[in-house]
Amino acid sequence: MADQIDRRKFLARGARTLTGAAALGVAGPRLFEGSRLAHSPSAGVKPGSLGALAMVGAWVPDVETGGEYIADTEGYWKQLGFSSVDIIPSGPNAPPQEVTVETGRALYGLSSLDATSAAIVKGFGLVVIGAEYQKSPFCVMSAASKPIKTPHDMIGKKIGVGSSNDQVWSEFLKVNHISPSQVTTVPVSFDPTPLTQGTVDGWWSFITNEPIELALKGFKTYTFLVQDWGLPEISTIFITTKTALVSARAKLKAALIGEIMGWKKALTDPALAAKLAVKRGQGLTYEAELLQSYAQNKLIVPPGKAPNGLFYISPLAQAQGVHTVGLGGTKVTPKEVFDMSLLDEIYAQYPGLKAVPKPNYG
Repeated sequence: MADQIDRRKFLARGARTLTGAAALGVAGPRLFEGSRLAHSPSAGVKPGSLGALAMVGAWVPDVETGGEYIADTEGYWKQLGFSSVDIIPSGPNAPPQEVTVETGRALYGLSSLDATSAAIVKGFGLVVIGAEYQKSPFCVMSAASKPIKTPHDMIGKKIGVGSSNDQVWSEFLKVNHISPSQVTTVPVSFDPTPLTQGTVDGWWSFITNEPIELALKGFKTYTFLVQDWGLPEISTIFITTKTALVSARAKLKAALIGEIMGWKKALTDPALAAKLAVKRGQGLTYEAELLQSYAQNKLIVPPGKAPNGLFYISPLAQAQGVHTVGLGGTKVTPKEVFDMSLLDEIYAQYPGLKAVPKPNYG
């Protein structure tokens, strides 16, 4: 977890050809130990037949890219036919993921629904093919000794909000029928120390970021997800171009299968994801990355929710997502943004991939 950089600042800114049946095979050895695939996607694949794979991550190297690190390190992608893998880091000093994908620097990438929807409105030929997080990581954090448990508990309080989050903060107030005049919004930077000092009563944050940072410093917090209070939105979405979804479909299919494999492993072995993140990142600690890995598992497979296969975005979630984006002024329809056909193909061809293991929540 890169505490020194707040990823939210960065976030604020159809024909089925080449189905991949021949490229991915239909029978043969298991891709990895413990697989329950009816047949292996790696069977009969010629090494390097799909060439190099380049994808752009959601943020700077940390455990949020844990599933990809596992897929790379464990050789899943190479077994699926890729000759090499380039996981391009993102972050505040990198181009937006939408630009990296649109220009062909990466076959696909991870981004936010707000950013991608805005790019589509501007004419980018992008499409969302899945979502890593089924719940948004945005939350309101407060001191455990003085908890803010509901949106209306914020009335009369001071809430620290980074300027890059003004739009989603405004959306959150609007959907909960709270006038901006009823809450004192305090402009803040990335460091949540003001909450520990009592300068503010609450803090707009990522559930996988600032609460963990403060917990490791001995400061106990209370949080609630905005997802549970009228602002539902899938997060850390997989994006590619509409052109690639047709012309490079076999390659995308193999890449997404590798993602599924990697994240299934990360769900059950968050320690491995944390270790790889520390190895690949800079200034990270194992303890922080492990705690973040546990936290994000609850977003990837929310407790008590039966998933329809990893990354799948239901029609309801699609509608809720574009509605939330629309509150900020970006008007799109699900048809303009989403295409689940690739995941439909994968889960139909390899039913074993659809089964989601019991996550390790810590």
